[in-house]
Amino acid sequence: MAKQIVKTNGRDNYFEFIRGICIICVVLIHSQNGITQADLTTNSFDYNYWLISRQFINFPVAIFVFITAYFTNITKISQRPVKYFISRVKRLVIPFLFWSLFYSAINVVKQGVSVDVTKITVDIIAGRAATPLYYIVILLQLLILTPILIRCLKNKYLNLLAFSITPIYLIIIYTYAYVTKQQIRHYESVFPAWLIFYYLGLYIKINGFKIKKTQRNVKRALVLLGGALLFSIIECYLMLYLQLPVGFASSQIKISSFVYSISIINLIFVLKDSFNLKKDSINLEKDNFVTKIGNYSYGIFYIHYFYIMIFSEVITYIPFLNKITPLYQLIQLLVILTLSISSIIITNKLIGKKLASKFLGF
Repeated sequence: MAKQIVKTNGRDNYFEFIRGICIICVVLIHSQNGITQADLTTNSFDYNYWLISRQFINFPVAIFVFITAYFTNITKISQRPVKYFISRVKRLVIPFLFWSLFYSAINVVKQGVSVDVTKITVDIIAGRAATPLYYIVILLQLLILTPILIRCLKNKYLNLLAFSITPIYLIIIYTYAYVTKQQIRHYESVFPAWLIFYYLGLYIKINGFKIKKTQRNVKRALVLLGGALLFSIIECYLMLYLQLPVGFASSQIKISSFVYSISIINLIFVLKDSFNLKKDSINLEKDNFVTKIGNYSYGIFYIHYFYIMIFSEVITYIPFLNKITPLYQLIQLLVILTLSISSIIITNKLIGKKLASKFLGF
C-alpha cells in the first residue's frame, strides 16, 4: 500500500527527498570531470563517461528553482509583502555574504596575489567567489520579480509572455555560440535562464497539477523522462560536432536539459499522489538517508565546495585514482557529503541552530 510522506518541522518530506537527490547531483556536477582526463580529439572512456553521465544529472538547479517557487507563500506576499521580502532576503543574503567572503579569502591565499578589492567586490555581487554561489544571485533576482510574476499568472497574454522569456533567451545564447563558437560569459547568472522553472513553480502552486497518478500516467512520465534523457545525450554530441563549446554541451542550460528537467518535474507530481494516502504513514526523515541529506541541503550547498577544494589537493597523492573518473567521483561524493554533514551537525551543536542558520545557512 502507498505510504504517506509526513511533514516534520513544517517540511514536506517528499520534497526533502527530492532536495536530497538534487544536492547529491550538485556535488557530482562540481566534482572531477572528464575534460581533465582526455585530449578532446580522442575517444577516451573518461571523457565520454563524463559527458553522458552529466546528462543524467543536469537537472538540480532547475528543480531547486522550481521547488523554491512552488513553496512560495503567496498569501504572505499579498498581505505583508515588505515583511516577507525582508525575511527572505535576510535568509539568502547573510549566509551568501559570509561564504562569499570566505571563498574570496581562500582565492586570495591560493593565488598569492595582492588584494584587489574592486575585483573581490564585483565577484561577490555577481556570485563568482565560488562556483555554486551564482545560484543565490539568481534566487534574489527571481524573488524581486515574484510580485510581477504573480500578476502575470492572472492575465493570459502576460502569462504567455512570461513563459516565452526563457525560450527567447535560449535562442540568443545558441545563436551566439553557433556564430562565435564561444559561450556567453556567466550566462547562467541572469534570471532569464531559469525563469521558466520559477514561473512554472508559481503556476502549479496557484493552479495545481492536473495529471493524476495512474499506472498509465506513471508509464508515460517515465517514457517522457527516458526520451528527454536520450535527447539530451544526442544534443550534447551534436553540439560538439558543430564545434560548440564543451562547457555548453555539458551544461544544465540547453534545450534538451530543460526538457529533461521539465520531465522530472512531471514525474515528481505524477508520483506524489502515492505519498498522500492517510494510512501506513512513514517518516522518511528517520528512515531515509536521502531525505536527511535533503534536510541539510542548504548547508551542503554552501560548504561542499570547500571540501571539494581540499579533496582535489589531497587526492593528487593518489595519482592512479585521477585516471578512473567514475571511481574518483564516487569516493569524492561520499567523502564530501560525510564531511559536509558532519560540519553542519558539529556547528549546530557548538553555536546553536539559530545562529548557524542565520549566518552560515546551516
